[in-house]
Amino acid sequence: MVTTSPISFASSLFNAIGLYTTISILTRLFLLFKPYISSSKLSRYAHLSLSGEPPWAMVTGASDGIGYALVEELASQGFNVVLHGRNLEKHSKKVVELQFSFPERSFKVIVADANNVACANCLKTDRNKGLSEEAPLDFEEIKKALDGLHLTVLINSVGGNIVAPIFVSLKDKTEAKLTENVSLNALFPLHLTRTLLPALVRNGSSLLINVSTMADQGLPLIASYSASKQFLLILTSSLRLEMMLEGRADDVEILGIRTGRVTGVAGYKEPPSFFEPDTKTFAKATLAHAGHGRGVVIGYWTHMLQYLVGSLMPPWVADRVMISIMRQNEEWELKTRKEA
Repeated sequence: MVTTSPISFASSLFNAIGLYTTISILTRLFLLFKPYISSSKLSRYAHLSLSGEPPWAMVTGASDGIGYALVEELASQGFNVVLHGRNLEKHSKKVVELQFSFPERSFKVIVADANNVACANCLKTDRNKGLSEEAPLDFEEIKKALDGLHLTVLINSVGGNIVAPIFVSLKDKTEAKLTENVSLNALFPLHLTRTLLPALVRNGSSLLINVSTMADQGLPLIASYSASKQFLLILTSSLRLEMMLEGRADDVEILGIRTGRVTGVAGYKEPPSFFEPDTKTFAKATLAHAGHGRGVVIGYWTHMLQYLVGSLMPPWVADRVMISIMRQNEEWELKTRKEA
């Protein structure tokens, strides 16, 4: 009779556990980075309507930065594009540039102040000087402006901190500016999505992308921005489940994109680097996630690396790193303003 010594058995057990752990880690890493090696399936949304009308995409916050880069990428992949923003003159010039670059495409401008959703406007009182004096946004008017277009893609990329200084503690922000910031990042995409979702369902297969940020984890000095972007991600996850509940997951894909730092955004004009892509690179990477049903994903692979490193840190270390980074951002902004 052959017996196994306790030492041999323990050694075999530890080897098996080690092998399982290694395979598990490698599998998880593969699944983490699989989205960044898969080819785009955006073309599934570039389909004609039943009557032969070409596909249209709408991009909010499309005057510059990631939004404008998304417009260019969509146009290059077969879409006519609606550009949303606040400044008609600026967007009209952009359309001239786009028409020259993409003569086979059509472009349209929708002007709407995302800071001025009705909930922000209702706080307008004598003690809240600075809130917009304009009438609150009418989302039905936006819907009417899109009538007749075969809309198959909506990208909510508008967002940010609307006025400098950006890096300011919550106690030093006014009620008006905080409310406008939440209107911009959360309420405007919420109501625009509510208004245009029936058209996306009707025109399916369609795509809805909400662009958020890795700062949605909650960072100091940008409390309203972080919180409102987390709102957008929760909206994305909830709406994705709603589409599944209603049996419409194949009609409308709901995709959330989290961004890291991108050059050419919000006055950040440093040259691109390994961890900081330019807007065109990031836009291409964002649209490459379309068609895979991923839910919420970090848009660019080196940003995923940064997230992975951060998640491995002990919480107290991660807190101090984030505080240091935000303090540097505050100092950078002060220096930039003095030089301006």
